Amino acid sequence: MRVIAGTFKGRRLITPKGDRLVRPTADRVKESVFSILRERVVGANFLDLCAGTGSMGIEALSRGAKHVTFLERDARCIGIIERNLGICGLLAESEARHCLLRRDVVKGISDLGKRSAVFEVIYFDPPYGVGFVNGSRLYTDCLELLAEGLLLPVGGVLLVEHAKQYIVPDAVGSLRQRRQARYGDTVVSFYQKESVDV
Repeated sequence: MRVIAGTFKGRRLITPKGDRLVRPTADRVKESVFSILRERVVGANFLDLCAGTGSMGIEALSRGAKHVTFLERDARCIGIIERNLGICGLLAESEARHCLLRRDVVKGISDLGKRSAVFEVIYFDPPYGVGFVNGSRLYTDCLELLAEGLLLPVGGVLLVEHAKQYIVPDAVGSLRQRRQARYGDTVVSFYQKESVDV
C-alpha cells in the first residue's frame, strides 16, 4: 500500500497482516477516487471515518487537504495510523494538519457534530462484515446522522465504500447519490449534501 500522488508520493504505508477487520482501500480504488475528486480535496477539511490504516486521509493530506480527522475505534489501528503519519513526516504537525480520534463511528459523528466541526469531504469505509452483522444498519445510521447534522455542509461530498452486494439508498434526507464507481467486488457511492426546503 502506498501514497499514490502529491507531496508524499511513493511512501510505503504499513498494513496489518491477517486482520479481517482491517481491509485497506486498494491502491487502484484510491487512485480512481482521488482522480474523481480532483481539486475538491485541495484546501478541504477531510474526515476519514473508520480510518483503518489512515491510507485515505494520508492521501488527502498528500494532495493538499487543509486538515484531516482520522476517526477509528480500534487501538491497534490508531497505532498504525500514527506510524504511517510518521513515515510521511507528519507526526510533528499533529494539531495543525490532522487529529486522531478513537471512537465508535456513530458516537464519533455525534461528538464531532457537538464540536461544530465541518468537513467538505468525508470518506466512510467501515469493515464490510460489520455492516452486514448489524443488518447493514451501520451504513444507514451513519448516513442519517450525516444528512441530519451540520458536519457535512451543503455542497459537501460523502463517499461510501461498500461491497457490491450491499445496495446503499439513492437518497437519505439531504444526501443525494450522484454516482457510483465499481472496482470488482468494491463499490464507491458518491453523495452530495443538498439544501432542504423547510
